[in-house]
Amino acid sequence: MAYVLIFCLIVALIVLSIFVVMDMYGNKYILDMKDLPIDCDTVIILGAGIRPDGNPCDLLADRLDTGAKVYVRRICKTILLTGDNSGENHNELAVMKNWIMKNYTEENIRESDLLIDNCGFCTYDSMKRAKNIFNINRAIISTNRYHLPRAIFIARRFGIEAYGIASDMREYDRMKKYKRRERLAQIKDFFLCLIKIY
Repeated sequence: MAYVLIFCLIVALIVLSIFVVMDMYGNKYILDMKDLPIDCDTVIILGAGIRPDGNPCDLLADRLDTGAKVYVRRICKTILLTGDNSGENHNELAVMKNWIMKNYTEENIRESDLLIDNCGFCTYDSMKRAKNIFNINRAIISTNRYHLPRAIFIARRFGIEAYGIASDMREYDRMKKYKRRERLAQIKDFFLCLIKIY
């Protein structure tokens, strides 16, 4: 019985340490718009859910709007849209691209400056492909505040000089669920980053 308790305590300490390390590391690179470094390769906008009517959910719309504003300020040269298009009726990338082109025509966002990653099935894949497929070395990541530490941690593990900007503009439904799921993803991706699967 004592061995079981000791084992459980060790596991709990390891898990807690992962949360602390990832949060402390990522938080150093989360900046306000005015503090973002200039002359980055791209702003990476991470996918999220889409509505049945074909519009982005609130989380995704705010990620897109925040990322577009980074580009409009000429902080980055391109926009990388990365998400999941695995389902016949679920194509995040088409929705994301349409949203940008529909809402930011007056800001002169050129379609040629949109990079499309159709295989960003998870944050780890998105960052791995940003480096290995799109050759990104310096980037701003646009996603929600709770998600940024992990995204930055992974990106920097792959050699991207990554900074984050929080896209939160309102209260979101099911945020407690997202945050619980994020903790599980932190554990998974921490160990993936340790062995750095390419």
